[in-house]
Amino acid sequence: MIRICLADDEAEFLALMKGLLENYLAEKAVLCEIDAYENPEPLYWEFLEKREYDICFLDIEMPQMDGRELAEKIRKLSDSTNIVFLTSHKEFIKAGYRVRAFDFITKDMVREEIPDVLDRLLQKLERDEKKFYTIRTHSRYEKIPYHDIICIYKQNQNVRFVLKAEEKQERKAIRKVLEELDGNGFLLVERGCIVNLEHTDRINARQVILSNGSALTISKEHIQEVRERLGMYCANQAADRQG
Repeated sequence: MIRICLADDEAEFLALMKGLLENYLAEKAVLCEIDAYENPEPLYWEFLEKREYDICFLDIEMPQMDGRELAEKIRKLSDSTNIVFLTSHKEFIKAGYRVRAFDFITKDMVREEIPDVLDRLLQKLERDEKKFYTIRTHSRYEKIPYHDIICIYKQNQNVRFVLKAEEKQERKAIRKVLEELDGNGFLLVERGCIVNLEHTDRINARQVILSNGSALTISKEHIQEVRERLGMYCANQAADRQG
């Protein structure tokens, strides 16, 4: 499921864009959810409420809040959202560099340009999907970058994600979470705790010391695997740096 938002103050163009996106993604058998906004301010409020979108199509010229300003606000709240500007004036293209815009679509060429932009976006999303853990419930959709996860631990029926700046939780078995994570970067150190090798500083006796200063006890059954996997991870990282 790809989540897309559109912001354009022209209702007719907004309807055209939504139809083009829905039709093209249906042909590709890609499920999508598209939210359309004639006023950009409610879209900004959605981001403030932690709503996540994979792709945002933003009209650069809107009276309430232009697309450049909205994009800057979105980028401060979400580093992963792919922003595509909609414009009738190519001189605005430079504005995209500041917010790392994925691309631009000129409005008078939207039918011709949509297929190419969407194809490249789908390829990028497929690559990016391997770098995120996604929390999905009936009321919540949130992508957590792997590099933000320090460790994950079980708490009653939930799992808690310890991130760089906060904690989040999901109702799921910890073994199921481990299955969905990139197995090369995450490791079970005891029955109720997973660590991200990227945030593992060292092993001290039977404790693993993490980048946030936490010290977690490693169970006897996992100590050998933890030592081996951490050694392999450090060696691979050193080889990558030299390469």
